[in-house]
Order: sequence, then structure tokens, then C-alpha cells
Amino acid sequence: MKEGTNSLMILYFSWWYGYLPRRLFLAFKASVITLLDLFSVKILFKTLFSPWKRDLISTEGLSIQEKIQIWTLNLASRFIGFLVKTFVLITFVVVFAVAIIVFAALFCLWIAFPLAIIALIILGLANLSGSV
Repeated sequence: MKEGTNSLMILYFSWWYGYLPRRLFLAFKASVITLLDLFSVKILFKTLFSPWKRDLISTEGLSIQEKIQIWTLNLASRFIGFLVKTFVLITFVVVFAVAIIVFAALFCLWIAFPLAIIALIILGLANLSGSV
């Protein structure tokens, strides 16, 4: 082998196993940040028990019976808000888990791909020589 070819192989493997895995990780990190922003997770946790769409009715100047009815409606609004926000958080967890699984699979494939090519070449040559 010539000296330039050896240097090129070293550069290739340092790029494949050094530079690109870092870039893949940065892409995954950016997608996690995008998912957190898309689902507004921080805001959802802050407002988990807030009323749905801030739908509150004031009770000023009303009778006791009307105040109890409005309190019940406000409580129902908070419960609906809790349910919707919990559903969105569960959806986020599912999407996040799928993203982790996809990233892990792509990362493993990325690491194994050159090794698989070498193994397939060796297996093909062995098959051609009749030793397999």
C-alpha cells in the first residue's frame, strides 16, 4: 500500500467514527430541543393544574348557590385542562421514546456499517473460493 492510501484510510475512519458520531449526537440533541419546544413541556408542567384555556368565571356579587355552581365549573375547567395537558405530556413521552430508539438504531447501524462491508467482502471471497 502506498503511504497516501494508508493516510486516506486513517482519515476516513477518523471521520466515520470520530467526527460523524459527534454530528449525529448534536443532531439528536437539536431534535430533543425541538421536541421539547414543540410540545411546550416546560409550560405544560408549569400550568398542569391551570384551567383549560384560562377559562375562569368570576364569583363577585353572586349568591352562594351561583358561587358553588361557578366553583364547580371552574373545577371542571381545571380538570379538563389537566386531562388535555396530561395527554400531551404522554404523547411527548411516546414521541421522545421513539426518537431515542430511532437514534440508537441509526447510531448502531452507523458504527456497524463499515465492519459489515468488510465482513461481507470476506464472506464473499470465502464463498468464491469454496471454503464456506
